[in-house]
Amino acid sequence: MMSQNTGYKPEPTPAEKTASTPEEAENTDDTLRVSEEETAAPVPEKKTTEEVRQGHTGDHVRYILMFSTVGILAVFAVLLALYLF
Repeated sequence: MMSQNTGYKPEPTPAEKTASTPEEAENTDDTLRVSEEETAAPVPEKKTTEEVRQGHTGDHVRYILMFSTVGILAVFAVLLALYLF
């Protein structure tokens, strides 16, 4: 008489279905493991002091600063008008 294997094998998770390696299957939504080789720069960057001190110049920062300053001044003007009248 042959015995049947009735062991339960759970369905693989979506991460395990798409993973090509066991390491990829370990990465889940709440835990992400990155090897040191993936994050280490192959060659250290060499920048001058002036290059390091330069800030980010995109995203229209000057317009955001200008409009937010004007908006705060308008709010203060309205509050002052309500206080005085």
